[in-house]
Amino acid sequence: MVSVDVSKMLYFSLVHCHIVSWGTATNSVLQPLEVVHNNILRTITYNNYRCHITPVYKSLNIMKLHDIYKFELAKLMHKFHHEMLPTSFKDLFQKTAEVHCHNTRYATNQNYFIQQVSTNAGKKQFLIEELHIGQM
Repeated sequence: MVSVDVSKMLYFSLVHCHIVSWGTATNSVLQPLEVVHNNILRTITYNNYRCHITPVYKSLNIMKLHDIYKFELAKLMHKFHHEMLPTSFKDLFQKTAEVHCHNTRYATNQNYFIQQVSTNAGKKQFLIEELHIGQM
């Protein structure tokens, strides 16, 4: 029987590092992944497969899939905003003040321009999701 600490290290090296790449997937793809993720955490903690999962996340101090993805995007936007990314990222985003000349609170608070989309697939695009994270 392996300790929870060793299992948690294995989790971070084999599972956690791949979560961000799945973040823009549709809910129909993410839901089965979330089930697998929850089962992995139950296995790590030697819990029954029917136990409530929220206390397991709290006991392991691990975020849920959606929260991990949003946190990683927030870190990326923070680095972009503070010019801590390579220069190839320089033109990836535009501040709202650069897009139009209206003096609005949204533009003066150094927010980034978000292109309006109406489809769920459009809302899951990397750039759209990322810019919404940066404004939280």
